[in-house]
Amino acid sequence: MGVSVPEVVSMSILFDGIDISRITTSFTINATAAEILSMYIAVAESRGIDKSVLDGTIQNDILKEFIARNLYIYPPLHSMRYATDIIAYTSKNLPKWHPISISGYHFREAGATAVQELAFTLLMRLSIRIGS
Repeated sequence: MGVSVPEVVSMSILFDGIDISRITTSFTINATAAEILSMYIAVAESRGIDKSVLDGTIQNDILKEFIARNLYIYPPLHSMRYATDIIAYTSKNLPKWHPISISGYHFREAGATAVQELAFTLLMRLSIRIGS
């Protein structure tokens, strides 16, 4: 499933020897997106890297987790607030960062038809815009 990163020390070890100011990082994570991103920022700042130069993506597609995978920490309304807070924060502080990656294929894997997959994916986009 990936690498266990339970605290900032693990994040620092994971990127040891890698200049994170010069790479693009993608985190396929949803429910703990803010925690992972905050640890990544903490590692950058501990290395003297301004967070505004960080480039990457965090999945942060919490509605997909709730609807298609039944994996979530908070109820939908709180989860949406969590996701939109990340979007608001990154838009102000990490201009190169992509704060959400809408994923539709999970709906198909959960039994949706192709038409439903597309409809749910577009609905997720609309929901994020309304929630922000």
